[in-house]
Amino acid sequence: MSAGPTLRETSERPGQAPRAFLRDFWRLAGPYWSGGAGRAARWLTLAVAVLTVAQVGVPVAINLWSERLFDTLEQRAMSELFWLVGALGVILLSNVLITTGHLWVKRRLQVDWRAWVTQRLTEEWMRAGRHYALTLVPGDHDNPDGRIAEDVRIATEYAVDLAHSLFYCVLLLASFTHILWSLSGPPQLALGSVSVYLPGHLVWVALAYAGLGTSATILLGRPLVRAAGLRQVREASFRFGLAHAREGSLTIAQLHTERAERRRLGDLFRDAACAWEGQTTALCNLFVFSSGWSVLSQAFPILVAAPRYISGSITLGVLMQSAQAFQQMVAALAWPIDNLPKVAEWRASAGRVLGLHRALAELGERARSAGAALDGSEPGSGPGDP
Repeated sequence: MSAGPTLRETSERPGQAPRAFLRDFWRLAGPYWSGGAGRAARWLTLAVAVLTVAQVGVPVAINLWSERLFDTLEQRAMSELFWLVGALGVILLSNVLITTGHLWVKRRLQVDWRAWVTQRLTEEWMRAGRHYALTLVPGDHDNPDGRIAEDVRIATEYAVDLAHSLFYCVLLLASFTHILWSLSGPPQLALGSVSVYLPGHLVWVALAYAGLGTSATILLGRPLVRAAGLRQVREASFRFGLAHAREGSLTIAQLHTERAERRRLGDLFRDAACAWEGQTTALCNLFVFSSGWSVLSQAFPILVAAPRYISGSITLGVLMQSAQAFQQMVAALAWPIDNLPKVAEWRASAGRVLGLHRALAELGERARSAGAALDGSEPGSGPGDP
């Protein structure tokens, strides 16, 4: 007769697809928006979205302002310059208010969501002896206190940061794609003696440029995801080893096993340091490409639009506006490049939170299927057999 899946089999999902992983995380943390705190959570989320739209308005305003500025400089119009200085002051003040308000609302959402997930996991952990039963079974649920304290923080804070930055980049991309398309000029693009019909050619150049950079970064960044996950596990094991030594200090002193304990802690730290080195190597490989790419991105758009300026087809203001719009569009498309390390760290922490949640849920299912009322134990009864 089969005993059914073990706790290790139900809690560990090393090869889980991203869609399934996101679905499981949402099942754990998503009810925050529909539970008792749902109303406040929805208002905070709406405020973050509205302020993000306002944030996108600032670079759009700067882009339009820069066109007027460089045209004014080219024309040496001093009276227009004073007007532009005043307009810049309005843009700067708006940016300060929008950025400050957005920061406050976003951090409020992050801490509230973290508090909700922390309370849920703590209640699951400290229920009918599960905190004790968890120590008796194998699986992906070691160091539950560290997972609740640190991994929940990273999983919620980084999720909000990543969602905000992705939404911001989507809005930025939509805004500057429209601007860059309108600045691309006639659909007939002259390449030496050859004329090519290509409407919005600057947009297509920006897409190709950003696509090349993103593809190279994802390829170079794959090892970083594995390295970040391994480091999270090794660091947590080292913290757990230190906590275990502190809790067992009396036994260690009585048995005079300090030397063995030092050796054990040293091994754990060496494992953590080795994982750190692996992550450093992966980051260096990624940064070799991204640092050079960021410098090229500042000069490339000007070089692309320069022939039209030299031929007299556009003004200096349109040249600079085109270059800025190109940079903003490429920056929006470079979201995977800029956020790959953070995504890797978020996934590692979210995976550890899910591992604990699955283990606790499995303990509850075992208790119910066996008829052991762990959730309604008699006062004074001890934890049941897991």
